[in-house]
This record gives sequence, structure tokens and C-alpha cells, in this order.
Amino acid sequence: MLSDLEFFVSEALVGMKRSGLMTFISIATITVSLIIFGFFLLLSSNFNNLANFISSKLEIRVYLKDTLTKREIINFENELRKIKEVKKIVFVDKEQAWQNFQQNFKNINLNDLIESTPLPNSFSILLEHNENIVDIAQHIRGYTDYVEDVNYGGAIAKNISVFANFVKLGGLGVVLLLSLATLLIIVNTIRLTLIARQDEITIMRLVGATKAFIKIPFIIEGLFIGIIGAILSILFLKTTYGFIAMQIQDNISFFPLVFEESKLNYLYFMVGISGTFLGFLGAYISVSKSLKK
Repeated sequence: MLSDLEFFVSEALVGMKRSGLMTFISIATITVSLIIFGFFLLLSSNFNNLANFISSKLEIRVYLKDTLTKREIINFENELRKIKEVKKIVFVDKEQAWQNFQQNFKNINLNDLIESTPLPNSFSILLEHNENIVDIAQHIRGYTDYVEDVNYGGAIAKNISVFANFVKLGGLGVVLLLSLATLLIIVNTIRLTLIARQDEITIMRLVGATKAFIKIPFIIEGLFIGIIGAILSILFLKTTYGFIAMQIQDNISFFPLVFEESKLNYLYFMVGISGTFLGFLGAYISVSKSLKK
């Protein structure tokens, strides 16, 4: 069994050496395809991470009417606390809000322009889960006796999530085209090897070699091409992503990039599996068609 495996591997290496140029082109093509595939996986993962981060920080800001008394504000707060998804409610006094606003814009002397605070009293509401933030915001807006306006940042997170899905789908389309091109190159590479070794294959058939025995070296050759391309692409992605991510983190420290090793390793694993599968499939298709003739 071990001697058979050594024979198959040595035959695969001989085939790769004989079709050196096509083997190189196959490895280069599959490497580029996998780099682009990995790039879109990383980009999509980071956009999803950003959308989740923003979603976790979302709040509903409820601006109250100026005519409300303290008792009415307390009663309204009690009503809001009855909403199932509400996690926390903070009352923001309009005077305190105005002071905070002035603190944030020290370069403008607002007291010379405005005598009293133009800001209303408000509630800052955090939810247990933000999936229903739009419905809850609309529900609160219905308290017209108390509410002047309702704002929330759900649209931002939604837009980022839509863009992340667009990147994912767009990247998938590009990757499928590149994968098809890669597959065709691998098929032709193995086919050239088969043509170059046609006499040997004929002799092997005459002495009773099975189709499986003839196929295996060429399938191993395709696997080698896929594995080499996968390793090269993963090394490139890890190095490049690590460098770019650190540059972004140094300049935009608040941006929630994906640094979890488990997530990154999963993405790189997907790239590796894809490369190996492409190599195997390309070789299998080429050998199966050639041996039928």
C-alpha cells in the first residue's frame, strides 16, 4: 500500500515537471483566484462586524414636548418601561444637554447667539435586542401627547449591513468566474500531461492496469496544484491583512476590525478547502474525459 502511494506521488511529480509552464500557470491562476476570494471574505466579515458593532450601540432618542410637567414626564417614563424590549431609560435634562453641546463646540460662543437652550428634554432608550428598533421607535412615536420627535440610528446599521451583503454577493460573482477559469486551466494542464504520456497509459492498459490505477497520479497532481495555490494565497492574505489591519487600527482605533484568531483561521480554512477542491475537481474532470476516449 505504501509502495503504491509512493508510486502515485512520484508519477504526479513527474507529470508536474513535464508540464512545467502549464503547472506554473495553473498554480498562479488558482493563487490569484483564492486571494480575491479571501479578500472578499475578509471584507465582508469586517463589514458585518461593523454593522453588528453599530447595532449594539444603537439607542432611541425620544424628544419630549416643552409643555410637559415633571409628573407627566414621570408617567410617560413608566409607560415606556412597560415596553418588553426596553433595557434602560435615561432622562436627559435639556439644560444638561445644552451644556454638553456647548462643551463639544467650545470654539463657538453660543451664549452670545442664543439666550436659552433650544434643546428639549429627552429620553435615551437602550433595547435588549435591536432587531425591532424600527417598530419600537414607531410605537413610541405614537405617544403624540408626550413626544415631539423620535430619532434612532437603525438606518445606518441597516445600510452597512446591505452594503456588506452587496460586497459578499459581488465578490461571490467575481470568485465564481475566476474559479471557472482556474478549473479550465487545471483541466487543460492535466490533459496536456495525459497527451504527453499517452504511450505509457496505453502500455499500462495492455498489461491490465485499471482506470483507477491510471487516474490516481493525475488526481494527485491536481491536488498538489490546488494545495500549493491555497498555501501561497493564505500566506499572502495573512501577511497583507495583518499589515493593513494594523495600519487602520493605528489611524482609526475605534474601527471594529476582525482580529479574532478563530474567525480569521476559519476564513483561511475556507480558502484552503476551496483551492484543494478546485485542484481535485479539475484533475478528475480531465482524467475522466480523457480515459473515456
